Amino acid sequence: MMRGMVSSAKAKFLQGSVLNVVRILLSTIVSLLLPRFLVHRLTTAEYSAWVLILQLSAYVTYLDFGMQTAVGKFIAEYDASGDRDAARQTISSAFFVLALGSLLGLIVTAVLTYWVPQIFHQMPPDLFYEVRVGLLCIGVSVCFMLPFSVFMSAFTGLQQYTYPTIFSAVSRAVTAISLVLVVFLHGSLLQMAWSIAIVNVVTALAQVYGWKRYASERVPFSLFYFDANRLRQLAEYCGILFIWTLTTVLISGLDTTIIGHFDYSNTGYYAVAGSATNFMLVLTSAILSPLLPAISFLQASRTPGQLGDLLIRSTRFGVVALLAFGLPLLVGGYPLLTAWLGSSYAAKSVLFLDALVLGNLLRQIGLPYTLFIVATGKQRFATVSPVAESIVNIILSLVLARSFGALGVALGTLIAAFVGLAAHITISMHYTQSTIAIQRWRLIRHGVLRPALAIVPTVLLLPFWRRYSLWPARPDLLAAWFIATAAILWWVGLTSTERLQVMQEVQGRLGRLAS
Repeated sequence: MMRGMVSSAKAKFLQGSVLNVVRILLSTIVSLLLPRFLVHRLTTAEYSAWVLILQLSAYVTYLDFGMQTAVGKFIAEYDASGDRDAARQTISSAFFVLALGSLLGLIVTAVLTYWVPQIFHQMPPDLFYEVRVGLLCIGVSVCFMLPFSVFMSAFTGLQQYTYPTIFSAVSRAVTAISLVLVVFLHGSLLQMAWSIAIVNVVTALAQVYGWKRYASERVPFSLFYFDANRLRQLAEYCGILFIWTLTTVLISGLDTTIIGHFDYSNTGYYAVAGSATNFMLVLTSAILSPLLPAISFLQASRTPGQLGDLLIRSTRFGVVALLAFGLPLLVGGYPLLTAWLGSSYAAKSVLFLDALVLGNLLRQIGLPYTLFIVATGKQRFATVSPVAESIVNIILSLVLARSFGALGVALGTLIAAFVGLAAHITISMHYTQSTIAIQRWRLIRHGVLRPALAIVPTVLLLPFWRRYSLWPARPDLLAAWFIATAAILWWVGLTSTERLQVMQEVQGRLGRLAS
């Protein structure tokens, strides 16, 4: 019976990974096409202003308090035990908390709107009005969306990913189409903001529709309801997650804002590098995020040693994904950016891209461990890593930005990522041994260094590498680099069992799509 549970959880994890990758790929198509259109239709100053509007309005999402993660975890547990009433209490209480968070978000949005001229004093003054009103429109719509995010978390807990995949792809497509139409008709930044705000409101309502049709039987919901015990449970679980959320703001959430203050002219170029880096991050996260509900489902039936073995395999799988998506960005950053946005943006963004890709490669090595400890509710023992990384990042970013502008912020991210990963390995893993028993050197050797051998072809290519060229090396050398890197990732980075599982899941998914 236990073997059947493990097999089922593994199948759901692989299914979730594949569907998440499909969702991200569909969204990425939109993400690639939209900036290409905008940078050729907007001036550099306008595009930088648009990036800052989106960044500032996104701060409201940090008032999630970790509720989406908590709802996914607890619903996975209650669904496994068949406790529908506990699931109802959890999602309803979470909705109530996020409704309060949205009220706080309105205050945050109003304050940021008022301080736009003071924060971005290098911005052309004629953009202040549009940025302020645009920020207010999108910020209010994001506040409206915030409580409704719990309905997508219900799908995560149930390990049902089909509707979220379709929902995300359609939402991104509608957003992009609305922006393209506004810009094509020579609309202003303010009109662009209004189109985003309208789509956000419709998106929030569509999340309710999806829950009502596909998840309400297993996860009931009551409006204007909250349970004191569930609120206490959510607060205990989310307390540390909220600290993690704050550290996320300090690690990456303030980068664009800091650059807008110290080096406004490079804001758009840095945002381009950040978008390219996010391609690597979201794909890796899509592959690994189903671990959270899967581990929540399995934790009661697995020993700490077994969880440790699972962590090694998950880390190895994650590093393979990171390198598969990250190494091409490092080697071919300039031609990729040129093909995407043109040589002007590529030349000014590629240095930022290199630093951000290296920094996030280091940081995301610890993602599987983070998902494991969140799934097992032990996140309070691993707080030192994000706190240390956030402190180092914000200090270095502010100091280096004064002298080096946007590049200084990118370097701060790289250095802080090394600090965060080191803190995870040397400190956090020591305190979670009772839950996830693992030999750290074994994790490094089998989970990290084994797939990291795929870096060797890139190192060997460096003497022949041309950064600012559409061909970063001779075609025959690039072909050899690609084949060698892919072969090492597949044949060395993964075990024979893991290769078989991946092939079976992909083949099965393609077969179902074809039928």
